[in-house]
Amino acid sequence: MNIVDFSLQLSLRPSFLESLLQPESLRLDWLLLAVSHDAPPSTTTMDDEGNPRPHSHLFCWGYSQLILLLIKLPADFTTKEKMIDICRSHGFWPGYLILCLELERRREAFTNIVYLNDMGLMDGDIGWIPETVEEWKLLLHLVQNTSTKPAPQQSPDGNFSDGPSPITMENVALLLAKAMGPDRAWSLLQECGLTLELSERFTRTCDILRIAEKRQRNLGCFCPLILSNAAANMRIQISLDLAFSSFGCVPRCGLVGSDEP
Repeated sequence: MNIVDFSLQLSLRPSFLESLLQPESLRLDWLLLAVSHDAPPSTTTMDDEGNPRPHSHLFCWGYSQLILLLIKLPADFTTKEKMIDICRSHGFWPGYLILCLELERRREAFTNIVYLNDMGLMDGDIGWIPETVEEWKLLLHLVQNTSTKPAPQQSPDGNFSDGPSPITMENVALLLAKAMGPDRAWSLLQECGLTLELSERFTRTCDILRIAEKRQRNLGCFCPLILSNAAANMRIQISLDLAFSSFGCVPRCGLVGSDEP
């Protein structure tokens, strides 16, 4: 069976994928075959040192769907490590980052994300957002010490654009401020000696975030007060109804001052 027929069968019958690929070593054979066919040249996905070229995770791979199916299959740790080595050595960065997440190789992932130079990789539900202060420090250090140049991307109509939002110190600092809050972010940036690299845009954004936080705090204090008043009014209404019912009647006109008939 050639790779075209195999890929077609998997797309039609994905539930049989795991049972077909036994032993697990067979998955590695198919993965190696998939990343070797209809793939972009390695010189466009990696530099001379084997690091990702900017935006090379956006390139088209003929069998990307098959590759992703293979790497997402349950497998032992050794097999997964071999898969991540295959993805890295061939420059298939989407699969590489997925496996980094699965194998908890977060430091390695952040290093290569900075080379890929796409803020979109750290945004959204599946983005690589630092989870600890140490990871934020690592990311800031990587951005400070890694020189990446935006790679122009070719659109379907043949025109070139600047591509995704680049990973710059200011963009990462803004992400930090949104995730951690402007004041904590500023303290961390000061600790890392990076405040001089930020522009007025960062300051204005932090001011807006502070206003938003203040309004949210005020709203948080106001809502319990409204609920408390509403609960108190309900208790008064119930008490009055019980008082009137104890005399064997409930006034048809409702409470004094109400508009109820």
